[in-house]
Parts: sequence; structure tokens; C-alpha cells
Amino acid sequence: MARLFESLGMEYEQAFTGRKQAQIDAVEELSRRLSPGSRVLDVGCATGRPTAEQLCAGGLDVTGIDVSEVMLAHARRQVPRARFILADLFSDTAGLGVYDAVVCLFCLINLPEPRFVEGLRRLSALTVPGGTIIVAVPESQGTEEVQFLDLTYRPMRCLPEDVHRYAQLAGLETERVQALTEPGSHDQTTPGRSLFLWAGSPVPSPRTPGPDTGDTIPL
Repeated sequence: MARLFESLGMEYEQAFTGRKQAQIDAVEELSRRLSPGSRVLDVGCATGRPTAEQLCAGGLDVTGIDVSEVMLAHARRQVPRARFILADLFSDTAGLGVYDAVVCLFCLINLPEPRFVEGLRRLSALTVPGGTIIVAVPESQGTEEVQFLDLTYRPMRCLPEDVHRYAQLAGLETERVQALTEPGSHDQTTPGRSLFLWAGSPVPSPRTPGPDTGDTIPL
């Protein structure tokens, strides 16, 4: 995937011009929910547009990560207010810290179910307890091959009920799964539907104190 995106560069951004309104609307809602200066992580930030740029415009403290240094170079040029780091969600991300919100929009699209669920767990680990996680994926019956720029793959089944289940397996607290229609790509004759998972990183339950046995003072 890194090699694919290295070869695409700005072609990736241009391929989706005019076809990201649902994504833009979701990020706008997130920006309204968060206080100015809140820390947001954009996982799979690509060229920084529209998401990182939009989050910065909302007064948020934005970090983007991607597996492609070429994409990150474009992002740094286009969105100088954000910081961009070469990182893979499925590698060691401990140095990234935690964020008030994490967005991962159309990145976990070519994964089997166990890997997808692991991706959700890793997003949760990067989010403060009670923070917001947004994940977007194309809706799919999992029965037909998909052409994504220069990549052809057969996606897993991903319907609203599946996304609910994946989030549950990952331990997330699901708020809602929205199914939204976007215009089709240049090689599609019908519009596609995307699923937007809004979830929260779980808040640990307070520990129940054991019985009070009193203090023992040694003699």
C-alpha cells in the first residue's frame, strides 16, 4: 500500500475531487463537538486535504500519520499548521501519545475481519478514555471485486450491522453508524454508499473497593 500511494502522489487527491461531501460533513460535526485546541489524530492523512486542513481551520491541534513519505510531503506543503509523521497504525505507535479524537477515513478498506477489528482497537488505544473515534469505509456486500485506482481487491462484507459488530468486538462504545451516498467515481455508473462509524473510546469502570479491614499497626 505504501508503494501504491508513493506512486500516486497528488493523483490520489484529485481522483476524489467532488466526492467527499459526506466526509467533509462528518469532520465539520466533529469540529463543532470539540473545544478549540483539542488534539486530533488523522490516521491515513494522505495529502492533508480535506480532513487535516479542515480540522486546522476549526482551531484544533492536528497530527496526521501516513505510511507514504510522498503523501506526507504534500500534506506538509498544503497544511503547514498541522504536524505530519511517518507511521503505520499496525506498527509501534506508542510514541504518538493519545488524542481527544481520532479519525480514520477510508483507510481500513482492504483488510480481513480480524485485522479490521485490530485496527479499531489500535485507534481506541490512541484516543483518551471517552474520546471520539470516526471510521469511514465503503459499504460492501463482499461479493464483487473493487477497483480502487491502481488496486483491485475483494473487500470483506461491510454492512451497517457488520460495522456495529466489529466495533463491539474491538470494545468501542458505538454511538451510531451512518450510511451515506456519494457520487460514483469516474469509472462507476452508480453512486456508492459509505458507512461512518461514530464511537467512543471506553471509559474504565471505577474500581470497587474491597472490604475495609482497618489499619494494622505493628507492635
